[in-house]
Amino acid sequence: MENIALAIALSSIDFLNSFEKTTLHAKLTALESADLVNPLEFLKSSSFGQVAALAERDNNRPLRVRRWDSDEKVRLAKKSALEAKAMGISFLLRLDPLYPPLLAEISDPPFALFYRGDISALSGKTVAVVGTRRLCPEARSAAHGFSYDAAASGYCVVSGLALGADGAAHQGACDAFFDKRASCVKTAAVVAGGVDNVFPACHKKLAGKIIQSGGVLLSECPPGVQSEKWRFVSRNRIIAGLAPATVVIQAPPGSGALLTADFALGYNRELFFHQACFCKNALVLSGMVHKNLEAQGGAAAARKIETRPEAYVADGARVISSFEDFKRNFEGAELFP
Repeated sequence: MENIALAIALSSIDFLNSFEKTTLHAKLTALESADLVNPLEFLKSSSFGQVAALAERDNNRPLRVRRWDSDEKVRLAKKSALEAKAMGISFLLRLDPLYPPLLAEISDPPFALFYRGDISALSGKTVAVVGTRRLCPEARSAAHGFSYDAAASGYCVVSGLALGADGAAHQGACDAFFDKRASCVKTAAVVAGGVDNVFPACHKKLAGKIIQSGGVLLSECPPGVQSEKWRFVSRNRIIAGLAPATVVIQAPPGSGALLTADFALGYNRELFFHQACFCKNALVLSGMVHKNLEAQGGAAAARKIETRPEAYVADGARVISSFEDFKRNFEGAELFP
């Protein structure tokens, strides 16, 4: 329990990045083995500032140390560790051999991953499937069908457990498992808060199916953290980082799914748009969003108007019609022998 409590405590230090937390974790565990020091108690001591200074020196970045109530953070970490044990929540650190290798390659990989289920679901072939919450019927069918076929073919379908495209993608993968199309069917849900608090609440049953089918719920947030709005952007970078290819099912201008697309491109991963993005109903929704953004005005609305699927396709993103079409077009297929 002390190990996960330390991981939780370090994850909550907001003035350190992932690499600095890893450095600090190594120094604390080295102190523990050498001097029989309890790392959690060390975090509460005045010596913590010295260790933070070492992390600063080793990573060559001045730290902007904001107020950090170490006594309270350690108390909450111990409380969260007890709750995690009761709920079967485990964790991986960035240097752990089981840490997803594709995620470790991104510029800002999570220091720790907290998860429920089987983390080895991410050890094989993966594809990220994302899209808007306001899904049209054609796109819902596309998200379910693509993910069903992908999972039945041995891919782990990665998404975010949100309403709309995410839920349809996870459900498609779960349906493939329960239809017994393949014994290796998996899906991974990356959530914006702690894995102990499924959001939205209406997806608690789906979360249970994901774990039951051999999949995994995971987050960089420790148990007890709420799914605040700003955390979804960080969640999106993890979704893109876990797969060599991202498929966007439907995304009106400014959609959060297009942030995931941007992360995928930034990580030099493949990006695809399903043809459901451009069906009649999807275009009607895109038109409505476009008009609303025009009415809002301002630079932020203008940027969202410019951020639309057509712009990505014009820049070279490919349009696919099915999972089989995806496989034919996926130039990175050599990653999956």
